Amino acid sequence: MVQAYRLLSAEQYKHGYDYPLHLGVTEAGEGEDGRMKSAIGIGALLLDGLGDTIRVSLTEDPEYEIKPCSRLAELGMEACEKKLGIPEYKEQKRDFTDFARRSGALPEQREGDEVDFRGLLHRDGSVITHVSLDDLKRGERLYRDLGCKLVVGMPFKDIASTDSIFLREVPHVGDAESRVHLKRLLESGMGVLAPVKELEKNPLRNAVAIVPLKDALARANADGTIPLPEGAGRFAVTLDGTESEEEVKGLKGLDAVMAIFSIKDGVSRLHASRRIFDIMALNEDMTAVVHHIIFNGADKEEIALVGGSEIGGLLVDGNGDGVLIESPDFGPEFLRLTSFVMLQGSRMRNTKTEFVSCPSCGRTLFDLQEVTAQIASRTGHLPGVAIAVMGCIVTVPERWRMQTLVTWWRSWKDRSLCRQGACPTWHSGRGSVRCLDSADQGPRPLVEPERSRSLPSQWQLEEM
Repeated sequence: MVQAYRLLSAEQYKHGYDYPLHLGVTEAGEGEDGRMKSAIGIGALLLDGLGDTIRVSLTEDPEYEIKPCSRLAELGMEACEKKLGIPEYKEQKRDFTDFARRSGALPEQREGDEVDFRGLLHRDGSVITHVSLDDLKRGERLYRDLGCKLVVGMPFKDIASTDSIFLREVPHVGDAESRVHLKRLLESGMGVLAPVKELEKNPLRNAVAIVPLKDALARANADGTIPLPEGAGRFAVTLDGTESEEEVKGLKGLDAVMAIFSIKDGVSRLHASRRIFDIMALNEDMTAVVHHIIFNGADKEEIALVGGSEIGGLLVDGNGDGVLIESPDFGPEFLRLTSFVMLQGSRMRNTKTEFVSCPSCGRTLFDLQEVTAQIASRTGHLPGVAIAVMGCIVTVPERWRMQTLVTWWRSWKDRSLCRQGACPTWHSGRGSVRCLDSADQGPRPLVEPERSRSLPSQWQLEEM
């Protein structure tokens, strides 16, 4: 969607047209997922100055679409009114006509390493979760909040575990309880990142020191390493978007495991980040990039809408290898899950079932929200599976060509829709269909074939 609108806008500029653009993410779903997808698609374009009217499409009562829609409109207007941007520069490597995801270099294991540093980042998109000193006191609760599975009380990474944690403060060397929990997380393959000044005060073995880029360049040795606090195993650098071109070019010569974009307030995150990516591309610098955003006093909806617009807008363009959301108002579990929603909405790392569902419009002749909730309760544990729940009588199955099962609910009140009578219908992405006797059958026909990873032979294509 984002690329299509940019191509359309480019064509309008070329021909001197000025037709208004209407933005909308159709069938975004519900809850945080629906708001995140809407922000990634709509917000990214609004922050670029594209879009005249918008519509947020959620599988919720229509009045609940108003607030996120209004907030996205505000974000676009604020960017224009405050003239958020950066000093003019000429893009040389960004090509909006051709999508190609930038894949940063992943950390490598070295001889003598005491822990596995390869788990710091994930190839499909990384999640770094902020953890406070209070969180470190919670033991097994913290492990679960970070998405770990427990074996005899010991944490192990799972499919939706955070890849690394970020400590704004490091526990004192005398805090044995907190340091035991950190040691167990490190041994599970989870990275621990902390500001270099904190590690100088309270050294932590095998931690990753976070150093501002300018300081790292000033302290760098000839081989790209820098002096590290006692026990630290690697270092990462932070950029605030105001670095000079020469400073950004100097990043390539450093031995940093990642670059963390913590964009300064008052600077356009979208455009400052693009400028840095452009310089890195010209310099053939493949350092992994993690986007860091901080929220103070924001509610869950605000985090989804602003985070999706500013960071999701970069990720959906293929720029970025991970995300770090920091908020003192929420614990590690919410921050981790929101980060994974952002990655999945940006078509990166897939850790749960993808639901695509209609808004509750007048063309839907059954309780779409109830049916969606029923299906989600039985199929929400299937990462990599995309399920569409459709209630629209004017849509055709050919719209959906997904790699796995796709569910298509059709109205059962209009007998003309199905040659077998009035009933809802299941459609797979490959054109297979099965009509149900009643809605009470629920998602069973979907779940059972999924367990065997094959479609039943009796599913026949319905005559349209």
